[in-house]
Amino acid sequence: MTRSTGKGFWIAATFLFAFGVARVVTMASMQSEDIMGGPAPALEIPSVHGENVSLEALKGKVILIDFWAVWCGPCKKSAPFFQELADKYGDDGLEVIGVHVDDRMPPADKVAEYLDDAGVSYVNALSNVDVDNGYMIYAMPTTYLIDREGILVKRHIGFNPDTAPAELEEAVRGLLGLD
Repeated sequence: MTRSTGKGFWIAATFLFAFGVARVVTMASMQSEDIMGGPAPALEIPSVHGENVSLEALKGKVILIDFWAVWCGPCKKSAPFFQELADKYGDDGLEVIGVHVDDRMPPADKVAEYLDDAGVSYVNALSNVDVDNGYMIYAMPTTYLIDREGILVKRHIGFNPDTAPAELEEAVRGLLGLD
């Protein structure tokens, strides 16, 4: 190994090490800034039909927000359950909102068509990168429950049809004061 090759190797190795440390520190700081227990981030986005969807307009309700995508397998399994919750507890103050993530998104009319075919009638909106980042969406589906005061009280990542429905319905019932 020549002297210049050795020097280049150590410069590259030092750079890669510093980059790796910076990435780990950044990821750790992001995780320490968890949003749970605080006010729900602002949400004002268009529905798949073009209407405005805003958390501000739903103050005083228990809100379930489900971040999903048409290409997500577990999301396809969760949608009928969320429709069931919307139908069962809507009169008690539950608002279910689906939020299609901005990743590989088809046009709004295709998302609406998908929802119609799936028999989903609860409100569905189209996310954007700011909303996804604000709600720390790193996996799908990711579901949040927001209490009547606008506080994020539960986050559920993924959807196991054997366990998630009972866990989420129990939390919804508790927030609605039905237990």
